[in-house]
Amino acid sequence: MNHASGELCRLFGIERPIFQAGMGWVTTGRIAAAVSGSGGLGCIATGGIMGGDELRDHIAHVRDVAPGRPFAVNLLLPSGADDSDTMGGLDFTRLQLDVCFEQKVPIIISGLGNPAEVVGEIHAHGAKLVCVVGTVRAALKVAGLGADAVVLSGAEAGGHCGPTGTLSLAQAGIGRIGVPVLVAGGIATPQTVAAALALGAAGVSVGTRFLASEESDAHPVYKQAVVDADERATAVTRACTGKPSRAWRSPFVAEWEGREAEIQPYPEQAIDHFWRAYAGAIEGDLEQGFFPLGQCAAAIDEILPAARIVDLLAAPAEVAA
Repeated sequence: MNHASGELCRLFGIERPIFQAGMGWVTTGRIAAAVSGSGGLGCIATGGIMGGDELRDHIAHVRDVAPGRPFAVNLLLPSGADDSDTMGGLDFTRLQLDVCFEQKVPIIISGLGNPAEVVGEIHAHGAKLVCVVGTVRAALKVAGLGADAVVLSGAEAGGHCGPTGTLSLAQAGIGRIGVPVLVAGGIATPQTVAAALALGAAGVSVGTRFLASEESDAHPVYKQAVVDADERATAVTRACTGKPSRAWRSPFVAEWEGREAEIQPYPEQAIDHFWRAYAGAIEGDLEQGFFPLGQCAAAIDEILPAARIVDLLAAPAEVAA
């Protein structure tokens, strides 16, 4: 474990510098409890649409299964969202934040937007804020606003992604941000964790590898798509939400190829098509569904317990400790 990893673990009260990324509908209290119980940081994803009672239930599950272990809740703060928009609407965000404060959630992870309006409130309630960003410029901005750590997420990542490859982004950003920096995008093996730590990253944030876990709530069809994927299985598209997102090349994604000019901006495209993310993740609808998926799926060939995945990914950090 390098110096930065040790600082990250002390800051967040974890044993291993492995964050499980939030993935809407797929990463609930079940997988968050398994990851946190294994010494990493588990994360409940709200997907921008989770109701208050459901979020309370998932928080309670984590505390029942992994008592005393830190965990996170992932919120979406996309710019351009109206009060009641389908994904990341301000009404849902406010409700979810209030539940997090009421339940004393220790860590909030934000994505897709500017946390300026909430960072002070988050700290006032004793929680820490981690921001997921796709550029060094954005990382510097959120660190300046008071983020406690930053996840630099490269273009290889599944779901909403930035324009720059993980390796280039990490080299450009690590050491410049002023807060602990984790790397995301393309992290699925112990070797990629070792590479991130060698670059000076404090840790890694992992999505697709945990998607193919026993505890993820993804439909079996979705998990099998991860296992079956090769390096050409994904594409970046704005078809589901109006924002760039890497996903499996499903029939829905394919039908928008060459028609990018017809895609509406966020939130209009999300209002029409965000339902497809649920159809893919939970219903396993191969024809109409949308399946966020990272390029590292090509390196995944089996579905494993989340605790085993944490053990494998954390091994390089423990060897270096």
